[in-house]
Amino acid sequence: MGNELEKISKNNLLDIFYEHVSEQDWLDGVDYYQGGKVTDLSVFDGLLTSKVLGLHASYEVRIKIHPSGHQIQWIECTCSKNRKRNIYCEHITAFMLHIDREAPKLLGPLTKNMPLKPPIGAKRVRVAAKKEEEKTQQTARARILEHLNQSIHSVNLVGRGPSLRVRVEIKEGQLTHYDLALDDAAKFLTEKKKLKTASDDVKKLKVYKQDVILGTRLYQSENEEIIAERVIGIKHTPKSADKIEEINKIPTVLERAKLFLSKETKAKESLYEFIPIKNGVKLLGENYFFFPERGYWPINREALTSDWHELPLQKKYKGDQVAKLIASEFEQYLSLGPIWLDEHLKEPTVIEIPKLTEIKVHAEQDGWFTLDPQYGHGDSSVAMVDLIRQFISKKRDYHKTGKSWIKIPELVKQFDWEFDESGKYLKVDSIGLHRLKAAMGEFDQFAGSKKIINQIRNRVEFSPPKQIPSLADSKLNLRDYQTFGLKWLWWLYNNGLHGLLADEMGLGKTHQAMALLTCIRKEKPDAKFLVISPTTVLDHWLDKVVDFCPNLDPIKHHGPKRDYKLSFLETGINTVITSYGVLLRDIKSMSQMQWDAVILDEAHFVKNNATATYAAVCRLNANIRICLTGTPMENTLSELKNVFDFLVPGYLGSDDYFKKNFIKPMEKAPNEDDTTEIALQKLIHPFKMRRTKDQVLDDLPAKVEDVRHCALSDEQVKMYRDIIELKASPLLKQLEDGATPVPFLHVFATLTLLKQLCDHPALVHKSTDYKKYESGKFNLLKELLDEALASDHKVVIYSQYVSMIDIICRYLTDSAIEFVSLTGQTRNRGKVIKKFQEDPNTKIFVGSLLAGGIGIDLTSASVVIHYDRWWNASKENQATDRVHRIGQNKNVQVLKLITRGTLEEKIDSIIKSKQKLFERFLEKDEEIFKTLSRQEMIDLLH
Repeated sequence: MGNELEKISKNNLLDIFYEHVSEQDWLDGVDYYQGGKVTDLSVFDGLLTSKVLGLHASYEVRIKIHPSGHQIQWIECTCSKNRKRNIYCEHITAFMLHIDREAPKLLGPLTKNMPLKPPIGAKRVRVAAKKEEEKTQQTARARILEHLNQSIHSVNLVGRGPSLRVRVEIKEGQLTHYDLALDDAAKFLTEKKKLKTASDDVKKLKVYKQDVILGTRLYQSENEEIIAERVIGIKHTPKSADKIEEINKIPTVLERAKLFLSKETKAKESLYEFIPIKNGVKLLGENYFFFPERGYWPINREALTSDWHELPLQKKYKGDQVAKLIASEFEQYLSLGPIWLDEHLKEPTVIEIPKLTEIKVHAEQDGWFTLDPQYGHGDSSVAMVDLIRQFISKKRDYHKTGKSWIKIPELVKQFDWEFDESGKYLKVDSIGLHRLKAAMGEFDQFAGSKKIINQIRNRVEFSPPKQIPSLADSKLNLRDYQTFGLKWLWWLYNNGLHGLLADEMGLGKTHQAMALLTCIRKEKPDAKFLVISPTTVLDHWLDKVVDFCPNLDPIKHHGPKRDYKLSFLETGINTVITSYGVLLRDIKSMSQMQWDAVILDEAHFVKNNATATYAAVCRLNANIRICLTGTPMENTLSELKNVFDFLVPGYLGSDDYFKKNFIKPMEKAPNEDDTTEIALQKLIHPFKMRRTKDQVLDDLPAKVEDVRHCALSDEQVKMYRDIIELKASPLLKQLEDGATPVPFLHVFATLTLLKQLCDHPALVHKSTDYKKYESGKFNLLKELLDEALASDHKVVIYSQYVSMIDIICRYLTDSAIEFVSLTGQTRNRGKVIKKFQEDPNTKIFVGSLLAGGIGIDLTSASVVIHYDRWWNASKENQATDRVHRIGQNKNVQVLKLITRGTLEEKIDSIIKSKQKLFERFLEKDEEIFKTLSRQEMIDLLH
């Protein structure tokens, strides 16, 4: 102990405090401080407060400084040791040590006159001194007992006990007496078997050999509460128990209970008499317990911890608290000492994950189904309706049925379920059926009318319809997989459902959507459709509809002269093609229409549910809502949920529910949590169709991807080192200091500067004079272009920097190479794309990744060059698929340029490592920079 004590040096005020605390409390306080158990230090108007985490509870310690600022007025702790016994405890010790070490300025101005009023009876007793005192007391007791071997005149109880008054005759006619406290009285009676001079009430007393046990009794009251009470337990045989009623003077309980000494020991059932501590505390000694009119029992304290004494004398658990206590196997009490469980608590079980075992089918009317789902547990079951009512009325998480507690599933709590008129059954539509089917698995557990079960099956399981309206009047010539996609869309339409067509780029999502509109139009001649897309592909949509669907009369609703009241719909126009921006401005008139179909193209544009655009599309009324996108998730699963909240509002639950049950488990173990993945797959599968080119296009030419490396020029090397030294080094110091916030903007700006330098020094110098500076990557590009043009290939070049596009265009102009360019500023996109596609002399297409990566066909090219790498891998893939798509008849070579020895190599590695979480659902498209860890940023800047 001496060595441990030396670890905490004492000085000034702490020296004074040290003299007022016991050695054990000092050592325990040292452990608490060193274990980081002191938290939430607060200083306000001379009051210092903090929390100290004990083994099983948190205590608040307070120190009040005198207004003069030089003395402590008082110190207190919320634990019973300080509150009831008025001594400095281990928690106060830990707080004092924390202030002395972590905030010494708070104690600096104080004088050594601390405390002003030391606690009563708190004089310091060192361990060695305490042992010496105990030795002295034992010697004194031995001397007294030696005296008691003399002629004993009388033995009487002091009051009703537990003390004994023993009168002895030390000399003839001279009497004296000794009052023996509880433990000494028990020892005296043990040694003096027969005391003829003892009073009758003393003669009745026995000293038992059977230990009493201190612990916690847990029992269930009549109203199903569980009561945890600190008790003294006396074990009885049935024979000895018969006498208890006659001699019992203290309120006790005799009950058959199981005693648990620890997790490792087997529970033993026996008959116990329980005396609440609140009744028997004055009858407890250090080694013995006294029961009036019965005697003394030795105390067994071996399995008891010191924190047991801090427990409430009695605590009641109600409702969910009961279930949680049972589910924990009473760990919080068993860890502190022995526990007894009464007969009502021997068998109760808590079913944490109940399963739907049966769904009884009752009726179907107007597309609504009346069902009685049952959750099974053991040999019995509970109706889902009962769980819903329990949750609605009491907001409880657990439901008591028989001897079991069932945790109410999130499926029950998170959705607004409807009851039928009788209130006995669920009333669900197609969406409700899909939720139950996902939770259930297969139809084996559906019980009832086969006719209704078949109707349910047709609602929730897609089976291609045998006949759909003919496309003969259109010019659409769908491939087999596209026809299959159309049949799925038609199944959704006929069942009042909505869907996400998430085919990979280049598989003809537009054609499948147009085919659906054509079919609806044939069945309903007055149908009205709304197509919403990015502005950049409005003309693409209009051209496709005009070319392939004569029965659709389209109009591009765009520009300042548009008719925002949509009065043109009365003239025979039935298909409105507009942009997300125009929708936001004209939402009032568009939301008043009942559309037969609403198509969202590039639906990841509404991935964020916090935007006004998202709120606008959710206001649209349509018989069927279809989202088209190859990348419905760009950052997190929450974006996929937002798309589904537009399609089937509420189907995936609240944001909190989805985050708790899907996002967090899958982010925590993205490659291991198969159960969560399967559950989510079951939910979204009926509303999502996703095919990749590898799966459906046997005739698509090969795509070969290759990384081409280059080196920095001498000039670039010097500039790169200068940027690292002048800009990156200060940021590295901030990043390496974990206590400072991450300077995201500055880090991103520096990384962007380094990336631009790798492209061409002219970008850093804000110049387009590519001849003035030398770039290793630009030299590589020129070589690749010479090679491609010599082989008569058309080439598509992507860069994320407009300035780099300008440099490339200037070089092509100087070299008399015909080209077109496309950026966000390009006005006549259709004319630019048409020239590249149809003019054999236009060999090069130069575009920005964002502007040239969506909604266009560049199939005349056979070479794609990504001049610089984007943080988002799927943005690159999306741009590549402008070339490698239906209509391509040449093998496609994709080249990605990377400068060796720079952050570009590290970015390439990061891109590859950041694509694992969502590719099991839909292709991942992640803006990696937003997810970089502090260490990854450090690595990039080195």
